[in-house]
Amino acid sequence: MKVVFFVPPPEQRVGGLDAAITGLRVALERHGVSVGEELPDRGEDCVAHFHGLWQRPHALLSRECRARGIRAVVSPHGMLEPWAWRHKRWKKWPYFHLVEKRHLARAHALLATAAPEAGRLRGFLPGQRIETLPLGLTGDTQPDYHRARAELGWADDERVLLFLSRIHVKKGLDLLLRALTTLNLSAPARLVIVGDGAPAYVAELLRFAQEHAATLPRLDWIGPVWGDARWKYFQGADLFCLPTHSENFGLAVLEACQVGTPALTTTETPWAEELAADRGFICAPRTDAIRRQLALFFSRDRPTSEARRGLADWAHTRFHWDALAGRYLTFYRSLAQ
Repeated sequence: MKVVFFVPPPEQRVGGLDAAITGLRVALERHGVSVGEELPDRGEDCVAHFHGLWQRPHALLSRECRARGIRAVVSPHGMLEPWAWRHKRWKKWPYFHLVEKRHLARAHALLATAAPEAGRLRGFLPGQRIETLPLGLTGDTQPDYHRARAELGWADDERVLLFLSRIHVKKGLDLLLRALTTLNLSAPARLVIVGDGAPAYVAELLRFAQEHAATLPRLDWIGPVWGDARWKYFQGADLFCLPTHSENFGLAVLEACQVGTPALTTTETPWAEELAADRGFICAPRTDAIRRQLALFFSRDRPTSEARRGLADWAHTRFHWDALAGRYLTFYRSLAQ
């Protein structure tokens, strides 16, 4: 079998989306599947997998797939989630009805990463085949808490919160900062912010941080760190924070879990049930709700090495690509039949 990937331009997939696509590609190739980037002349034993939406070339390519008898699947990767749909809706609404809806209708299936996204996709395209398969780990990195903290220069008595993501209004960093101003922390703490975003929005957050410096913990603005260099931040943190307004999956939450770091995230991700069993902290994307979960985190002892290992083992067992790749391959074969 051959699978052809069509993906957004590099600048539109940096971070989680790029890691997800790369992880799936590598896992499929380990299972003997050829993953290419060009359509074959005929559709025999070939599936085209479109990643993401709002790409004019994808709409043209899906029409070409129909002409060549090639089966196609589209992974929206959260781009039709409620928050994303409302953001710049004036621009997306006409394009969706003029172009994108036909592109999705031509697909032989839509692929969601979690049940909530699948349910919302059915509202957009009732009658369309919609399947659900999770994303997998972005590497085999394991817990290494003490080494990572020593390398980063974080003191043993500090509680370190980590925000590692694009700095975008959707990700809720402003909510996290506002919540922290109300905690009146007595123990040493710091918030490490890894990522970048639109200069105007980043400047707005920096102004807020400067104006509220007296009530905030230490802030380290690191800038963007991708690739293997990001792992030490996940490994050394005491709590990963993604107070997002919308995520179809939230791959960074999984990356924290795979190295044993508990996560604080919101009900607007699919992690509410997965992290309910003392694996993390879940709340609505509101300042008051985030504050309560942060207060709960600071009231507890830090996870032991055994607890961090247990969280990592759960993540590796549940989401390793070696386990997931076979499910994707079964799905692709069902389309090609």
